[in-house]
Amino acid sequence: MIIDENQKIELFDKFYIWLKEDGLKPKTSERLHRKKIFASLLANDAMTLENFKDFLKDEIKNEVKELIGKNLIYKNKSFIINNTETKEKEFFIIGEDLRMKCTYEQLDQIKKLIV
Repeated sequence: MIIDENQKIELFDKFYIWLKEDGLKPKTSERLHRKKIFASLLANDAMTLENFKDFLKDEIKNEVKELIGKNLIYKNKSFIINNTETKEKEFFIIGEDLRMKCTYEQLDQIKKLIV
């Protein structure tokens, strides 16, 4: 997984919230704590990058879950997405008469099929 600097900057606020929800608490000032984590992320600190990668995986899985209830047009047929299943390297879109296996790289293409 390649992470660029812009991605780190754009997603930092969500990443920090994710860390807090995971139980991370500042010892003193939250402002200084945020600055330290941000600096560690930009400096490619190993532990911070590992946490950021876990955060990105969770973000993608949440995007897949957001497909539930949406209408998908595939091969000129309309399907309502009833459920999704997420695995390590792939996910499944489940609807009546539909079970589609997809990779996370295909997520943007799948979103284009949503009406």
